[in-house]
Amino acid sequence: MSESIQFKESVRGIVEYVLKGGSLDDRFVSRGRALEGTIAHGKLQRDNEKVYQDYEKEVILKHEFLVNNISLIVEGRADGIIKENGKIIIEEIKSTYKDLSYINFDYNLLHWAQGKFYGYIYCVDNNIDEIDIRLSYFNINNDEVRSFDKTYNICELEQFVYSLVNKYLEIIVIKEEFNKIKNESIRLLSFPFSSYRKGQRELAVNCFNTIKQNGILFAQAPTGIGKTISTIFPALKSIGENRGEKIVYLTAKTITRTVAQEAYLKLYDKGLKFKVVTITAKEKICLNNEVKCNPDDCIYAKDYFTKINNVIASLIKKDDKFFEDDIIEYAKMYNICPFQLSLDLSEWCDGIICDYNYAFDPTVKLKRIFEERNEKNILLIDEAHNLVSRARNMYSCQIEKSKIVNVNKVIKGKGPRLYKISNAINKEMILIRRELEEINENITYHNEIYQNLIKLMKSFINEAESYLIKAKGTLGYEDVLEFYYSARSFITVSELYSNKYTTILRKEKSEFIIKIFCINPSENLKQTLNGAYSSIIFSATLSPIKYYMDLIGGDEKSFRVRFDSPFNKKNLSTYLYNLDMRYFNREKNIDMLCKLINQFITEVKGNYMVFLPSFEYLGKVYEKYIDIYGNNGTIIQEENLSEEKKKEYLEQFSLKTNIVGFTVVGGMFSEGIDLPGDKLIGAIIVGVGFPKVSIENNIIQDYFEKNGFDYSYTYPGINKVLQSVGRVIRTENDKGRVLLIDNRYSSYKYKAMLPSEWDIKNYKLLN
Repeated sequence: MSESIQFKESVRGIVEYVLKGGSLDDRFVSRGRALEGTIAHGKLQRDNEKVYQDYEKEVILKHEFLVNNISLIVEGRADGIIKENGKIIIEEIKSTYKDLSYINFDYNLLHWAQGKFYGYIYCVDNNIDEIDIRLSYFNINNDEVRSFDKTYNICELEQFVYSLVNKYLEIIVIKEEFNKIKNESIRLLSFPFSSYRKGQRELAVNCFNTIKQNGILFAQAPTGIGKTISTIFPALKSIGENRGEKIVYLTAKTITRTVAQEAYLKLYDKGLKFKVVTITAKEKICLNNEVKCNPDDCIYAKDYFTKINNVIASLIKKDDKFFEDDIIEYAKMYNICPFQLSLDLSEWCDGIICDYNYAFDPTVKLKRIFEERNEKNILLIDEAHNLVSRARNMYSCQIEKSKIVNVNKVIKGKGPRLYKISNAINKEMILIRRELEEINENITYHNEIYQNLIKLMKSFINEAESYLIKAKGTLGYEDVLEFYYSARSFITVSELYSNKYTTILRKEKSEFIIKIFCINPSENLKQTLNGAYSSIIFSATLSPIKYYMDLIGGDEKSFRVRFDSPFNKKNLSTYLYNLDMRYFNREKNIDMLCKLINQFITEVKGNYMVFLPSFEYLGKVYEKYIDIYGNNGTIIQEENLSEEKKKEYLEQFSLKTNIVGFTVVGGMFSEGIDLPGDKLIGAIIVGVGFPKVSIENNIIQDYFEKNGFDYSYTYPGINKVLQSVGRVIRTENDKGRVLLIDNRYSSYKYKAMLPSEWDIKNYKLLN
């Protein structure tokens, strides 16, 4: 390496990477340690200021290590530096609930390692040969302190610190050597197809130019353009020109993750060298019979941290592809947790394929990637029409009164201090519930955050920490733990509260619910989008674009582009039957609907899907249909299908002909599935896809005023319709037909929202 290559890391990051050992364990340990640590530090530091004349707290120490042309800048903050009687003492403070009599000198070598690292930097900076390291343990329950001191000379410290630095640099060197290979492969990389489809090159160019300008792009690109490869390819080329370091492909559906993986496979065939990992949900990838991440219940959790560094170094040396099957194979090979392996690999890979929540959800986001290093990420956000509703859920939270009542029953007589707080929360919720009683309503909402309730929740969390550590295995433990996590989420969301939120009070029979509801998630999403190197937001149905820009976080600086379908418009025949399908008229039209369905599927034989407005209506229509025409060749979607049942449903379209699948608009079969050719030749869409009327949707309607009804009902509805229609034509050779049943499609408003290339003909019922 001719020039010095610079990396930055914290003292704690290096120490934990090199020395951390032991097992994965998701059984409760204090989740508030950061806060507790701050409190413990503050108390001990204040005491030290009184005891010692020359005392500094929170001292920033920084040092550059130059090893083989690699510059590693390491920075950290020493808890305290004491100067007394010619001695200099670096103090490292650790908080604990453990009885201090059980803590000895060698209790935790990582704690000593941090202190020694700080000691070395201080010695070098101040040209001294000897220093004392003090490790002080602070018991949170009783404020007792136990300290251990040891004197080190500069040679001992230098030898120790460089052993850590050199070990850490081993993987840095592996990564840097691969970067040369990666960049050369990107330079030589050609588009993986012989030619571009209509609109495909333009989309790729728009992506490349947006990344070049560190911008945000909203792109509506219909099925057939090849959105996935047209976003990944220009992102790769951008990285090859030192624009960004990591490509994060974010999706809402498992099937779209598969499409992204297939795109990378095509690029690998073209010579790409690029390390990509797919993060699959823990529940789906777990190798254990039950999702229990602890060494007593899972062999893959045992000694995970002791093994993982060598595993990571080995894997990134020999492989580039870490998709779900690969992760499972390696997890079995090394006897380690596959989910945690994918998370750890994500820090060392060049590309990540994962769900939205890992980037945006405040409770589960990968903070190391999306907070500490987000400025290096190129975000490719697929199926972006789903992000609005998903984001609202991520940034909303609720508390049920019945849960705190259960907690009171569990802890009464066991934890007096905790019971006092939980009982106060119950009383506070009763007080808030009176607002409904005073107006004689079961539901209301207003832009008000209940500060006293939040304050009590924080007290509950602090007090529950000790209880949950001590009470493991006792009756009702899970109830307390569940409410603890609900309270934490409630507090986290409350800290985001603004004029884009409201608080909903709801009474349902004996239940009372307080919900913090995010009406407009744009500001929350914008923090991640603007913090990234660049963000490409795309979907086949990102229309109307202003709606999505308003709610996802676009502004006047954001770029936008729209493409027409590349397929021959004559391949899709679209029909409209003017039938009043508004909610109050649906019931009386069931007979007519059945006749329309039967006539349409009989005219041209093949496989069809019928999309109904709701599961309730689906059941009624299907029951009537099979009563008249029989159930031969028909299948119906049940609610809450398992992955296995979903697979069985879809297999009917591959294995048989003349199948009619009854399902719902906006359900699991209206997007993200691929049935090309004769597997699906037509669809019947009943209604305009309106979401169910709810207090949340009505709140959205009120909030956006003149655009309110469209933002809460019309636009989300038409998106579901367009997604359902999109199942029919999947390739340039597909031909199909669609019947829309609702007289609202005849209005100017709906005509303007439907694709301009649709040549809609009126459909006639023959008898």
